[in-house]
Parts: sequence; C-alpha cells; structure tokens
Amino acid sequence: MVNIRKRLIRLLAKDPDPVSRVVPGRDEKNPFARNGRDDNATRRKKVERWIRMYERGGPVADAIDAYALFALTNGYDLVCESGAERLKEQVQAWFDQPWIDMDQIFADGILSAVLAGDAYQEIIPTRTGQGVWGIVSRDPSTFGKNCDEYGRITGYSQYTPGKSGLTEEETPIEPDRILSFSLFHVPGQVYGLSLMDRAEDDVNRDCDTIESITKAIHRHGTPKNQWAIGSDEHRATAADLDDVEKQIEKQDAKTDYVTHHDVAIKPLDVSGIQNADTYSNIMLQRVACALGVPEEMLGLGRGSTEATATVRMKVFMDKISTIQQRVARAYNRQLIDRITGRPGAVWIQFRDVSPEDEAAKAEWIAKIMQATPLDQFSVLPQAWVREQFGIDEAQYDSEENYPVPAEQAGSDTGQPAGQLV
Repeated sequence: MVNIRKRLIRLLAKDPDPVSRVVPGRDEKNPFARNGRDDNATRRKKVERWIRMYERGGPVADAIDAYALFALTNGYDLVCESGAERLKEQVQAWFDQPWIDMDQIFADGILSAVLAGDAYQEIIPTRTGQGVWGIVSRDPSTFGKNCDEYGRITGYSQYTPGKSGLTEEETPIEPDRILSFSLFHVPGQVYGLSLMDRAEDDVNRDCDTIESITKAIHRHGTPKNQWAIGSDEHRATAADLDDVEKQIEKQDAKTDYVTHHDVAIKPLDVSGIQNADTYSNIMLQRVACALGVPEEMLGLGRGSTEATATVRMKVFMDKISTIQQRVARAYNRQLIDRITGRPGAVWIQFRDVSPEDEAAKAEWIAKIMQATPLDQFSVLPQAWVREQFGIDEAQYDSEENYPVPAEQAGSDTGQPAGQLV
C-alpha cells in the first residue's frame, strides 16, 4: 500500500520550478569567455567531427570501445522485487523478441554517450499506444535537445537532409519517445560531456606528431651520401658527373659500389630520426589521460611496474562499475518501467566488471582477449592479467615449465597426461 501511494504521488505531483537557471556555455576557442549554450546546429557539427575522428580507428578508437567492452562483457541479469516474478518474465519475453537485440542496444548507448556525450534511442510504441513495440539506436549527430530556461528537457529534434539536399528538415519528437542519457556531465550544461571533446586537442596533436614523424622517415629514413668526384689534380668532367649520376639513380638497398680512388662517398644524416617514439608516447599519454583509460591500453606504460599497472586497472574498473550503474538506471527508468507499467518492480543489473571467482574471471578475461585477436594484450595489460592469477613470470621462462599436451604426454615421458614435467 505504501509503494502504491508513493507511485501515485510521483505521477500526480507537478515538478516545482527551480530558482536557478542553466549556466551559459563557453566558447571552445576561448574557454573563459561565455557566449551562451551550444545551439543544436553547433553541437551536431561537433559530434560529426568526433565521430569522424573515432572512425579513423587506432588507439583512440580502442580506448573508446573499451568502455562498452568492459561494461558489457560479463552480461547482465533481470532482477525483480518480491511478487513481481510475472513482470520479470514479461520483460524477458520482450527482450527475446526477434527484432530486439538488447546487447547491441546497450553497446550502442554506451558508445554514443562516451563518444558524443549523449545517447539517443527511439522507443517505438505499439499501434494501440498502450505498450512498447521496440527500440532503435539513432545517430547522435542528427539530434538536438530542446529545453526550458531551467534546463529541463521539453523535447528533441532530429535533423535530416531535405528533399533538395540543400536544406535540413527538423522533426520534433516528444520527450517520452526518446531514451537518452549521458555518462559524464558538467553541472548546469544541457548536453553530456563527450570524452572526445575532452581529448580532441591532444588527439589532433598526436596526429600532427605522427604526420611529422612520417615526413621525417621519408626524408631521413634512407641515408643520404655526398659524392665527391675528382680531385685537385684531376678535375671531373661533365661526362664523369653524368656517369656517376646514372649509377646513383640505379641504386637500391642492396647496392654496393667499387670506385676509383678519385671518387669519395661521404655519408650524411647517419643519425636518422632521434627520439621519435618519445614524442609520440608523450602525446598518447595525454590522450590516455583525457580519455580516462590506463596508459597500457594504448600500448604505453612499458616502464611501469606491475603494481602501477594494477592500480591503474583498478581505478578504471571502478569507473566502469559506476558507468554500469548509470546505464542500468537509464534503461530501468526509461524502458523497463514502461514495459511493466510498474516503476521499480523489475530492473537490469549488470554483472561485476571483474568477478572475484577465478573461473568466472578467467572466462571474462578470455572474452576480452578474444575481442582483440590482433593484439590480445592491447586492452588488458599482460602484467595485470598475471597479477590476477598470481602468476610469477619467472616460472614460465622455459619450455620445461609448461604443461605437456595430453596427446603428447605419457608415452614419451613416462608421466601421466597433463602433469608438469
């Protein structure tokens, strides 16, 4: 009876108006100058830019992907309050519909929120309008928020190309038709904080650094030689110079030369490119910091101790646990409560990002590594994986300490299958 009374009060009560209002935004070129909030057009241009940066791939995309990968790899459970078992079955049946893929919906939502600052997914009602038929993810670069002076969402707008292709068409959408959430937020701002927004300057600097290193490799990667032809006593003729020039044009990496005593070859630029990896690593360290991921995820931290790598991973795991709670809260309130019609009766609960049980932990780590087959330690640092299972690297320094495969054990060694030899 108490719960029903609380629900009725929540449904019938009118939200009071606050006294304070939304704080104006800041100019991205001058962060200390206030110029009003981002309008929808400005925000959408930014999101388009961040998506293009993500689509380039590389370490930045891996770092962004890691948020959804870690949050969702262990799956989730549907939980209900006492007496709501039938509602739980109702939600599970809704999830199991062939046109519903909640794993993908969750992944899309987290990716959009991390990359663009906000996720936008349309809730499609049934024909009668009395239930929920489905949910679809939408491109965050096509959406804008409409709000009142207090920052409360009054609706959404989607902007799509007009029939002529030269103009945009705005489609107003009621707020209850859109499931939207952000994971990082600056108080008083309408839009959520994109990690790409926070990292954009450092990402651009890293791209500039890589481009400069590439140009330097083209310029200095192949050593240059100075050819001195002739001497004070025997001046080289034009024919001599032409002949040597033709020989130089034919040279490749395998070419050696045998010359007369009056031809001297002096190597130039023999030092090549100095400290190129240092410059790139500095930029990537700043990118990792801005994106909130351990350096090891971007292939850095090689000089770090195992203890340092473990601490960084622990901090990141705690952050993922918080993200799981925020994502679950968004889907519980905006989707599941609408499916059941009974707020708080059934909810999603994401499983622990790093389970304590060793078997479950091993299965979780295997899933993460299988998701990155080209470099299985690109997301989970090798030192951290060893630490989770108490593996001493020194124990595995030779083939003698590895388990013998069952098909090879026994006959040749005299040992039972699977025993260490």
